[in-house]
Amino acid sequence: MIYFLFHHDRWDDQYLIKELGEENVRCIYSHDYQQWYMRHWRHFGGSLKAVRASKKGDTIVAWHYLQAVLAWWICKLTFRKRQFVSLNILLKKDKTLKNKLHRYLCKKAFQAKNFRATVTSVPYGKWLNKQLGIDVEYPLLHDVYHDYYCTPQYSEGKNKDIVFCGGASGRDWELMLDIIRITPELKFYMVMPKHIFRPFMKKHGDDLPQNVKIGCNMPYKEFMFRLCQSTLVVLPLSINAPAGLTVMYQAAANRRMVLTSDTEAMKEYFMPYQLCGKDPEQWRDKIRYYLQHEDERKAEADRFHDFITTQCTETDYARIVAQVCKELTPDKS
Repeated sequence: MIYFLFHHDRWDDQYLIKELGEENVRCIYSHDYQQWYMRHWRHFGGSLKAVRASKKGDTIVAWHYLQAVLAWWICKLTFRKRQFVSLNILLKKDKTLKNKLHRYLCKKAFQAKNFRATVTSVPYGKWLNKQLGIDVEYPLLHDVYHDYYCTPQYSEGKNKDIVFCGGASGRDWELMLDIIRITPELKFYMVMPKHIFRPFMKKHGDDLPQNVKIGCNMPYKEFMFRLCQSTLVVLPLSINAPAGLTVMYQAAANRRMVLTSDTEAMKEYFMPYQLCGKDPEQWRDKIRYYLQHEDERKAEADRFHDFITTQCTETDYARIVAQVCKELTPDKS
């Protein structure tokens, strides 16, 4: 039996169940605490729930890497035999005590014969091995594209030359603000979660540039409306992990070109000239260039659109997950 463990209860799991067979799959949803600071309790509680629900020889497939790692450690310490698959690794390189603990837990789990960790990018897998000091082969599993990302109805009456930046985590908001300050002739729209919005506004609320508007905790339809009303999507990232891919897919689904950070995760999806470093002027120059060169902008948007709609479909995603589960070495220790 395969147990899919989701770190909250708002996942479209039907395509996974359809591919693997309803009789072979059970879905487990972690308690969705609304407070962002409770997410670690959510992760541990969901992992424990999956371990208790499963039996010897079952496979636990966790959407969030930390839940798979925690479930592996729970089983190791309580002498239970399970197989584990992690679908999204978001390991950070910050040298904090929390991240050092994460690295230790991951290093042990990733090398186990009964654990498989997938990556959304081949370069990111190499980066992970270097960070952890291990030599592991990671199955490549691109982020999944959903047809409902395409919302052409929100593009009607699109405003000209609005640059959009939004999302939940891993954004470099300070860099984005620096870019906005040195590009006064353009309009920007940012959307961020509440726990980031409050300290951000406390710090910058009195001196925000006139050419930016900021939204907070937008409903999905409004978020997509703002994205589709833009001409270009810009996502500076603060982490090397694959953050921002959902928003990038949403942009590509609606044929909006994306500029993002030059990280190991993004090299799998974007051409080198779409990737930027930490220099605000580099971002400004690329934004100006692609706003002025519509044909090139549309060509890049079309290229990425074709990639996600042909190689990152729900069927492709579920098929690879099923294959990883099938090939996983049984735990005989």
